[in-house]
Amino acid sequence: MVVQDITLETDRLRPGRGLVERACELQSALGLPVRMKMIKVLGSHADAPLSVTEVARMLSISQPTATKHLAILHRAGFVRREQVASRVHYTLDLDTVAEYRQVLDLAFRHAFTPCVNSFDCDTCPYAQTCV
Repeated sequence: MVVQDITLETDRLRPGRGLVERACELQSALGLPVRMKMIKVLGSHADAPLSVTEVARMLSISQPTATKHLAILHRAGFVRREQVASRVHYTLDLDTVAEYRQVLDLAFRHAFTPCVNSFDCDTCPYAQTCV
């Protein structure tokens, strides 16, 4: 889907949930400094997946805390998990990072555009990609 010169993969927008819901889901996943730091750690180790133990050690947090936050990032799509023997390795999903940037850009562009449907989102043909 192309809206205002930005292509957004609509397959990540779940049925009945549009741009606003996806933007909030992504924002929520990044809503704590420790998760932003995890994005940085995984992004700077793009050539080698990291275990939860390695992520925890780098951030000086407990393994259970790291596991909890990595799970939240994984549910939002920011992090990929791969089982290797008895360990789980994590990598940053660059497609979701790109999507996040697109969603925010699109959301802010729409925020300054007049509504064409009198704010009746239920009947609006643009409801999936509007804010």
